[in-house]
Amino acid sequence: MKKVLLLLAFVLTTNSIVSQNEEWLNYDLDSIISIKGGAEMIELDTIVQGMKMYQLYFHTENSSFIAQKTLFKNGSEDFSTLPYDLKSLKEQYKGVVDGMKSGIPYELETSRLVERQGFKGFRLRFKDSLNNPVYQGEIYLLNKNLYSFFYVSLADFSEIEKDLFFNSIKINTDKNISQYLGKSKEYRMGALFGKYFFYILLFGVIIYFVFIKKKKKRF
Repeated sequence: MKKVLLLLAFVLTTNSIVSQNEEWLNYDLDSIISIKGGAEMIELDTIVQGMKMYQLYFHTENSSFIAQKTLFKNGSEDFSTLPYDLKSLKEQYKGVVDGMKSGIPYELETSRLVERQGFKGFRLRFKDSLNNPVYQGEIYLLNKNLYSFFYVSLADFSEIEKDLFFNSIKINTDKNISQYLGKSKEYRMGALFGKYFFYILLFGVIIYFVFIKKKKKRF
């Protein structure tokens, strides 16, 4: 775990500040997801403790933007932890949100099911002690991967920047995508939450170092 902290600390303190007036470019997270972002986009592709994580992120003067893909199900498993209907999909999202609530040092303001291009996701928003928004995220389970998108700003939460980022997220519907690859409950084994704990910890560490960076720049 120490290596994870050191890796993320190094990556997230990289000097990657782009102008808010700069034209955003198109980037492919993979063959399914594309986003828009600044020219100084940073890519992180690594395996941490046996789990593959791929990430694109960049910063403006006051904000940080993160798009991340993590493997939801290990292909070597002979059972499925994947959802099989809308109810089980909501349960999986709730598990992720519960983990993030315990790892993010801010109050969860809202969380709700959302839809993007016909696929169900979950949106959550955190606020500080003065009721100012500081963090918004969306998660989507597509095939065997969890796609996560985050906008963070402590000093100047911009609804314009936030909307620009989230509105740029595109799902390639030409691909064969399903959110329901699992089996019914009587055939499912094990709980999801233990597996997600590590992913949630990664999210928390990422946001922590972004916050520390922003705080240092304010003094």
